[in-house]
Amino acid sequence: MDKIVAGMDVSGDPESGNHKFMAIVIGTDESIRALTKRLGPEPVHMNRIRGRDAKNAVIDAVTFDGRNRMGLCIRLEKKRTFSRLQGAMKREREFASSKKLSRAYHALMRNHLREPLEQFLRQHNCEAHRLDFQCDYDCSRFVDDCGWMRSRPGSAHALADILAWSNNRGREPRGAVRLDLSGLLEGRMLKMFK
Repeated sequence: MDKIVAGMDVSGDPESGNHKFMAIVIGTDESIRALTKRLGPEPVHMNRIRGRDAKNAVIDAVTFDGRNRMGLCIRLEKKRTFSRLQGAMKREREFASSKKLSRAYHALMRNHLREPLEQFLRQHNCEAHRLDFQCDYDCSRFVDDCGWMRSRPGSAHALADILAWSNNRGREPRGAVRLDLSGLLEGRMLKMFK
């Protein structure tokens, strides 16, 4: 059985907490490495690639087959959700720490991601709690709050970067699955904290 690897990244403006999209890439180590090797000798990072044509060529070269490699792109609009939530809490004169809000938000996200992730993992006889996500600082709190393991960025993270970046610009690689959780997460958070 081939090892399963996973990567995660966000797009938008992570420094301000404006995570518009989160991308999760999961697949067999062999499949992930083979694809990233085709993209170039070093891990690709979309912000380092110059020129629209070069960026489009990278996006066009990435494919997800759902069998050996799956790409999920989740629309979050996290900053908008938290702004509306904090506005509603002010009106009600209620307050919750940002840590508590983030943990609740992450728990809701994980619940909605469970089914597509577990469906892929069942095909490979792998359990979700054994996932080790390659991610950078932007996603570390989410991975920790979900109880997953995390490791330094690698090939799966590079593919997640491509997927998140491309969705933020209205494109996506072939075979990627897009989930819009923005309204759902916002509604559930408002119910929980109002």
